[in-house]
Amino acid sequence: MVVRKGRILRKASTLLFCVPALAMVFQGVGRSMKPDRLSPLSGPFRIEVHPGVALMGTPFSLTLTGLKPGEHVTVKAQSTDKRGKLWQSSAVFIASRHGAVDVSQQAPASGSYSGADIFGLLWSMKPQDPQAKRPTSYAQDEISGWTVNFLAQDTSGKTVSAGLRRVYQMPEQALVRIPLEKDGMHRFLYYPAEGGPFPGVLILGGSNGGLYEWLAQTFASNGFAALTLAYFKYLDLPAELVEIPLEYFHRPVAWMKGQAMVRAERLGVAGGSKGGELALLLTSHFDDFQAVVAWAPAAHVGKDSAKKFFSADYVPVSSWALNGRALPFVQFKFFPEEKEKEMKGELNSFVAAHKRSLTQGDPAMIQQATIHVEKIKAPILLISGTEDETWPADEFCRDIVAKLQKVRFAYEVRHISHEAAGHQSFLPYLITAKTPAISGGSDRANSAAGFLSWRETIAFLQRHLGR
Repeated sequence: MVVRKGRILRKASTLLFCVPALAMVFQGVGRSMKPDRLSPLSGPFRIEVHPGVALMGTPFSLTLTGLKPGEHVTVKAQSTDKRGKLWQSSAVFIASRHGAVDVSQQAPASGSYSGADIFGLLWSMKPQDPQAKRPTSYAQDEISGWTVNFLAQDTSGKTVSAGLRRVYQMPEQALVRIPLEKDGMHRFLYYPAEGGPFPGVLILGGSNGGLYEWLAQTFASNGFAALTLAYFKYLDLPAELVEIPLEYFHRPVAWMKGQAMVRAERLGVAGGSKGGELALLLTSHFDDFQAVVAWAPAAHVGKDSAKKFFSADYVPVSSWALNGRALPFVQFKFFPEEKEKEMKGELNSFVAAHKRSLTQGDPAMIQQATIHVEKIKAPILLISGTEDETWPADEFCRDIVAKLQKVRFAYEVRHISHEAAGHQSFLPYLITAKTPAISGGSDRANSAAGFLSWRETIAFLQRHLGR
């Protein structure tokens, strides 16, 4: 069916990029120009966003012209999320000698954020009815994408506006959507309606379960045949992430290879969090893929849902199984006071418990639970944040890199470590950088990191799988 919608370290083959939260790698996003090079004074007061409508992860510029030199202008950003909750931010800028403002180059004189940052008015948004004890996140519309309206007011009271919309599929772009619900499997394959065959990407979701059609659309919009596959918490699939057999993924991969518009010899896999753990685990056991992307992964086989750790009747269970047997996993160790905080909604990090599990656990069991990444026969991209509070993904990634360096891994390994970023800093949410509980990182760092991570992911897959 066709769907239309309106310090760098180098050693051997390993690259480790340490990316500061406010790195100037974003100076080139969009088509921003220095304020003095913008439109002259004679033009009307206007605000421009370019491009106004584009795919998720596309750079943009935000400029104001037609002001008086030194004039103060207030810019407000507003967006309504999927729940109907209104989010807002604002900043006051001072026009240049040419009566212009370039938000990517100028720091606001005051407002909801500081420092020059093209993403500032997005990540600094706050809900207008905060009720939760913990930080809340912007509810993403997984069908239509998101829209931000910018309103600018000059000192005379005149107001102008412009919109920024990011979608998973451009209105004029046609994608083919092939659903397949068969043999207890639920999956959707997306690819461009024109051209092909295309390199394939298998998308592996994390502990939320279900399908990720919006992400498959976005990959397809970037020239891939993308398969989103549910493996728990969806229709008749297991309700919990408990002993999911790795063999379960063989049939959809074989089906994908058999599709005429998929390049069977050019398949990649991308997963985040528990999906990142699964991506490394699958490729350490099977040779179906030619590129591996693991966003905020673990380095060991883990257990089922973190939320269940604090239940009174909780019995640890492995997340994964192979050949009919549960895979060895790291036992989770937590203190009673941590359980008490979690029950009150006051626990903001699982990192200490994860580290305790590794340092105090049975060494033999931890060794058995370690993912044998050295057996992977494909290039690997690892992405993590140094302030991840879900688990110490940055340390896990560094351990993986060290292990692969030690064995002289034959393929490229690229690790992008985002300073001050958290667990969900691997996709360009921008507004959703409003950090949810048990995620970590600053909103500013998460926003910049997610943007860069997506750009690097697409570039990595295009380089190793072709377009």
